[in-house]
Amino acid sequence: MKWYTKQALEINKSIPDGEPINISAGFGPTGIPHIGTLCEIIRTSLVQKELIRLGRKVNFYLISDDLDPFRKIPSNIPSPDKLKSYLGLPINKTPDPFGIYSSFSEMAESRLLKLTKEYNVDCKLVRNSLCYKNGEYNNSIKLFLNNFSTINKICKESTGFLRQRTYNIIMPISELSGKILEHIVITDINADKGEITYYIPSDEIVNKPGYEYGVELRELYQGEILDQKQTISVFNGKAKLQWKADWSMRLLYRNIHFEMHGEDLIDSATVAGQIFTTLNKPTPRLYKYGLFLDASGKKISKSKGNGFSLNDAKNLLTQEAIHVHLAKSPKKSTKFHIEQSPRLNDQVNISKKIKKRLSFKKISRILHASKPTCITSARKFLDLYRRNGEIITESEITTSYNYYLKTNKHNDKGLVTTIEENYFSFISNYIKQEKFSSDEDIFKFITNSFSEFFPEKKNSQIWELLYRGFFGETFGPRIKTWIKINDKKNIIEYFDHPKKANLDNKKTNEKVEKAETFIVMNKNNENTQNMTKLFGNIDFEQVNKKCKDLSFELRKHSTSLIDAFSEYQCKIVTEDEICRSIDILDNIEKNKEYFKKYIYGVTSFLPLNQPIYASVCFGFIPSLMAENVCIRPPTAMHPHYKKFENIIDISKISESFSISYEDKELFLSERVKITDAVIFTGTPENAVKVRKHFRKNTLFILNGAGHNPLVISKDADINIAIESAKRVVLYNQGQDCAGPNSILVHNDIYDLFRSRLISDLIDIKDKIGPYSDHNNIVGPNSDIDHSLKIASVFKANRDYCTYGGEINPINGMIKPTIFEKPLSLGGNYKEFFAPVFFLQKYQKDQDLTDYFSNPNYPANAMYISLFGTSDYISKQLNKKLHRPESILTNTDLHMEEHGYLPYGGQGPAASCLWYDGDRINGSTLPQRDIYQYLVEPHNR
Repeated sequence: MKWYTKQALEINKSIPDGEPINISAGFGPTGIPHIGTLCEIIRTSLVQKELIRLGRKVNFYLISDDLDPFRKIPSNIPSPDKLKSYLGLPINKTPDPFGIYSSFSEMAESRLLKLTKEYNVDCKLVRNSLCYKNGEYNNSIKLFLNNFSTINKICKESTGFLRQRTYNIIMPISELSGKILEHIVITDINADKGEITYYIPSDEIVNKPGYEYGVELRELYQGEILDQKQTISVFNGKAKLQWKADWSMRLLYRNIHFEMHGEDLIDSATVAGQIFTTLNKPTPRLYKYGLFLDASGKKISKSKGNGFSLNDAKNLLTQEAIHVHLAKSPKKSTKFHIEQSPRLNDQVNISKKIKKRLSFKKISRILHASKPTCITSARKFLDLYRRNGEIITESEITTSYNYYLKTNKHNDKGLVTTIEENYFSFISNYIKQEKFSSDEDIFKFITNSFSEFFPEKKNSQIWELLYRGFFGETFGPRIKTWIKINDKKNIIEYFDHPKKANLDNKKTNEKVEKAETFIVMNKNNENTQNMTKLFGNIDFEQVNKKCKDLSFELRKHSTSLIDAFSEYQCKIVTEDEICRSIDILDNIEKNKEYFKKYIYGVTSFLPLNQPIYASVCFGFIPSLMAENVCIRPPTAMHPHYKKFENIIDISKISESFSISYEDKELFLSERVKITDAVIFTGTPENAVKVRKHFRKNTLFILNGAGHNPLVISKDADINIAIESAKRVVLYNQGQDCAGPNSILVHNDIYDLFRSRLISDLIDIKDKIGPYSDHNNIVGPNSDIDHSLKIASVFKANRDYCTYGGEINPINGMIKPTIFEKPLSLGGNYKEFFAPVFFLQKYQKDQDLTDYFSNPNYPANAMYISLFGTSDYISKQLNKKLHRPESILTNTDLHMEEHGYLPYGGQGPAASCLWYDGDRINGSTLPQRDIYQYLVEPHNR
């Protein structure tokens, strides 16, 4: 039984005979409608038609949420910048970017309605804006006001902690600007009058789509009345409900029995069910379907246009293909993108068991290989290659040719030079003179002219030139056949306009890429409005004393600290952390110049490794220059960190220091308003997610992931190199950003290095195991689940594994492993976060260019440990990417790192700062950075 037949039978059974059945589908007209929107409507119509077949009267409402705020400008519309001033207004008050309809929402609605007619969907369009304005929803809104506290709580608790601060189910529409006020605090409800009293808290910080940073409401709602209570009516379109409440309200108002929704709205459907229960109303049947995904597996989005547009659906898919696809069970998410068109179209023939039909897949292959210039030549090519008895209709040719045009994009593998362009022009001019009586004559002239233009080249090289000029490729169809099949005017067009590089665009792109890689902050000395507020002078004698006190406590309780972390890391790691922490505390005098004035708040997100050392560097030291410092250890570390806190209470030494074990989002919501500087250790991707919640003028310090390769040249001291490799790879099970992605070893000493390394790893086999055994120097990964991720990396590199490779996903143990992959096969640029020695043999010094000039290298460039000498690294390496201090000679990062020195590299994913809208690549040192960006500007 088809899924829609089953749904129709169940709906029919649950609704008394004679009573009309109401079904609906909703959509947000916020962008150009895509295939996902259309498919939801068609699927709903399948249920509708089954119910009608059962003899029921069915009302199918298509709801346009056109009163929703215009939150984000789509990327697939003309002149998107022109719509910036309309952000926050209702979609029905936002203009159509194509200049045809009265509003953005009407444009989207019209496009969708046109397709519903073509697909024989019988539905009634309902604009929410009119229903609000005409008062149709007033009684339903009043019902929600009478149950405001319960419904508001249900909806609010389904959002994140940050959103909850200014969340209410009622959103007033400003009489001043016409914008929808999504962030307010409601202080009173008068359900009988349909009124609310609210105010806009100007100092609250929110993150909005399209905003790269958190924004204060005083900035977001410029021109509105701030911090003052206002009483307004919420009837007749003067306010609207937030999405989850709005959905429930319109379902209730129309007594909807059935509506479908994507799996991304499971939470909203749950909320709707809770609201209906609260109101003592029967809950409608809300049917979940899987999402439509693009080629990369991401959800299709109206604002991004990353899937079938409605035009694509019309031009590339047959109506039968869509119906066959939608008749399948919709429960699972499926990829549904342009490249699947031939397969989806062929499913119709498969379902009908049509054998003599020329498949869309084969047609696609023929057209992509033949490169037709128009649909007429496409038809000729298909006639040429199809077998006897194979049928192809005109509509199939049209659909296939549309697919060819959509997907046949030259990739600039080869573009013509100026001299070659002259050759193409010469051919074009001769053909235009109509001196040729046949296609054969044209072909001969083309080939003969080639040898005259390029006497130094082989005759066979003409094909590659023509492919480059015609198609931007290094391959293509037989030119003789191509000339014969295509019309003369189209052939002339191809010769008139060969594929050539746009040098101006290329230069512009290079400048943009360069600017993105190396940004220098543009400091605006006159901009004092965004300066951090300071809180008095710092007494450095007190700073020094507190450092001495913590140093003493670390020495005194070292044994207890080792025990506290005995289930989290090896003894030698805790000992090393204590030593490093004492080192910075005893040498804080070297950073004296940075301790001048107090800022207010610092928020630190600790890494998964080195809890003691990270707490000192990213928590305690900043607490000596700020009024309010709070650190958050990662969740996996919480039980172990609490033991550390019980042994040494840092807040007793520095009263501004505190620790939070809250959920990350709750922690963020509590810190966004009071933070001047953020110290974040983790991936750049996660850094961006966190950074966007804070103000633009918040200093954001990132310690990310570095490559840190070891280079073992032919004149290296093998003993020093081996010890260093073991130190940086095995330290903390490889859970350290100092770990190298690759160890590049010269051919002349490779075998010796390899054999010595394996011998040393065999010698420490009995020192690998649980942390409880203090003799062990390698233990399980701190994040047990990380072993599963590593397993996939090991699988991808299984051909190169020559030692180890053992992973235990139960306890997280990843044993020391060696991979050997010649550098000539490509470098390794992925961080393992595990005890992995990735050896790469290189033949000569200049071969190192293969590794360091790879596009995957610069973003994470940090340090290079060079053992022996290398002319390439000393003289030819990119000096902007690797400053002298980032080249460590005959040593490694573990030996050179000190908490009072800057740490990191020029790769922005390795370390960088963000401040006032600029990214500043380079090493970080929190005490220095806080001083330079937040304190020193006041002294200028």
